Amino acid sequence: MDNILSFPTSTIVNKPVPKNAFYGRSSDSSLREFLTREFESIVWLYKLAPATLNVEDGEYVHEIDVFYCKMKEDRYSIKPFCAMDELLPRHTVFIIEYDEKFDLLMHHKEMSVIHGEQKWKCGISELKRDIQIDADTLNILGQSMDAVYNSLLSQISGLSASTREEYREQVDLRKQIESIQKQIMTLQKRIKAEKQFNRQMELNTEVRQLRKEITLLTDKLKKNNI
Repeated sequence: MDNILSFPTSTIVNKPVPKNAFYGRSSDSSLREFLTREFESIVWLYKLAPATLNVEDGEYVHEIDVFYCKMKEDRYSIKPFCAMDELLPRHTVFIIEYDEKFDLLMHHKEMSVIHGEQKWKCGISELKRDIQIDADTLNILGQSMDAVYNSLLSQISGLSASTREEYREQVDLRKQIESIQKQIMTLQKRIKAEKQFNRQMELNTEVRQLRKEITLLTDKLKKNNI
């Protein structure tokens, strides 16, 4: 596979990865089944690190590996990708090809030490669907690995966060907006089913108030992304 993202040649690995490199590290038999059933191939495309990018090491991020995953079917589940990601002691980006389409998947991933042992935990899954693979798909920006990671996460999530704290704040705003949108959908269903006009008016008032809250939160999120 060629340099599909036009990253620096020093970062190119382009090495096929056997599926058992993942499920061989896991005690979860369902992961082996998932990889065997749904994956056609896995290629380790790029290694982003201080030595390959000529940037400073990060406080939290030391290496980012980019994997190309070709799926057998025209659909897939992202949940097992988190299980795969947690097996890797580094940060990762997945390029997923399925049915002649491409997605980008990146987990907000952090390492902790439990009883003296390093454990990696995936948080939010950031998925960018149906992308065009070219030189502008992802850009490597920043003078440290932390900055490079935050930039990639921002490009995939659509959030503009330069630190872990900013990312968490913006994700929280996004969750609040999504929660209120669900409340509005529920109220709209109740309005359609409600036969009493006065009660319909009360529910409509609630909907208008919730929409105002969404506007305020959306404005706050946009300001953070300027």
